[in-house]
This record gives sequence, structure tokens and C-alpha cells, in this order.
Amino acid sequence: MIKVLVTAFGAFPGAPSNPTIAIVRELERRHGRRLARLSIALHTRVLPVRFSAVDEALSLALQETLPDVVLHLGLAGRRKALSVEMRALNRVGTLRPDASRAFASARAVMPQAPFERAARWPAQRISAAMNRIAATRLSMDAGDYVCNQTLFLTLSKTMGQVGFIHTPRLGEGDTHRRPGLDRMVKAAASALLVMAGEVRRTRVN
Repeated sequence: MIKVLVTAFGAFPGAPSNPTIAIVRELERRHGRRLARLSIALHTRVLPVRFSAVDEALSLALQETLPDVVLHLGLAGRRKALSVEMRALNRVGTLRPDASRAFASARAVMPQAPFERAARWPAQRISAAMNRIAATRLSMDAGDYVCNQTLFLTLSKTMGQVGFIHTPRLGEGDTHRRPGLDRMVKAAASALLVMAGEVRRTRVN
């Protein structure tokens, strides 16, 4: 059995409703049983958009699920396409408040760690698979907000497949250009299948 953890984020300034929560819930509802038949156990969590709290919440989720695959979903409201993140940077922006209206207390995610960590997943193949469902592009890094902090921490805490997808706001319809909930859920499921396939490949080798 391949254990998978998929996370969403709660609300934050500028996003009183975070669509990643709906995506994760629908992913579980629509695809949970199918994934189980493929020997993929799906676990989901919603993480807080708080600089001071996300580390503890993430650590608890990892301890509870012991995942082989971790896929984070976060909102990038100004983007129009799904973004497959290539890396996390050891930096935190100090100009944007989190959901509790607090600012980051330090510029680095982990002071003694490298400046960057590459996402641990086949980003190009995942982007291609998702792009068949909804407009998708590769992104060089996950920014400098709680999303990037979470990806950097996850890459430091676990050795399995780890990736991050930034989603746009939900489209009013469900088109390839401006994806709605249905296409985003299908795209996330396709990413999970590719990541699970990588786990199987490494186990065989």
C-alpha cells in the first residue's frame, strides 16, 4: 500500500475562501475508493496559513500518516493556470501577514539549511499529465509565503515523493483555459497517480 497525504490551506488575507479545501474534499470523495483499489491510501489535511503554526501542524500530519507521497495544494489567486512548483527556497517574506495578521519573525525557513531544495517529484511529467486536463505550467519556485515555507519544511522532514501545486481561483465555468473545480480535482488525481508510480518504480529497483 502506498500512503498519500494531500493537504490544502485555510483562508488568509485576500482569500476568505480557499478553493484548495474544496479540491481536497472532492478528491477524497470522488477518487478515494478508486485509489484504494490501486493500493493507494489517501489521507487529507487542511493546514493553517500561519507562519508560527504550520510547522507543528505539518509535523503532526506526517507523524499520523507516515506518507510515501506528499502533495500540497495552495492558492495563487493571480495565476490563471495550475502551477507545478520546481523547488522551495529557504526564505520567508516579511511584508505579507498570515491568517492571524502576524508577520514572519525571520527571513529564513531553517537558518542552517541550504538556500533551496528541489521538489522531489517528476515535475515535467506531472505538468504534462495535468495539462491534458487543465492549463498547467512549470513554476521555478513556490514564492516566499506560507506555501513555500511548507514545501521547504516537508522536503526537510520526509524522504518520499514531495510536490506542490499552486491553483488559480476557481473559474466560473469548467474550461481548459480557466479551470473549475471538476478539472482541478481531476488534475490533482493525475498528479497523484504519477507520484505513486514513481514510488512503485523505486520499490521495484
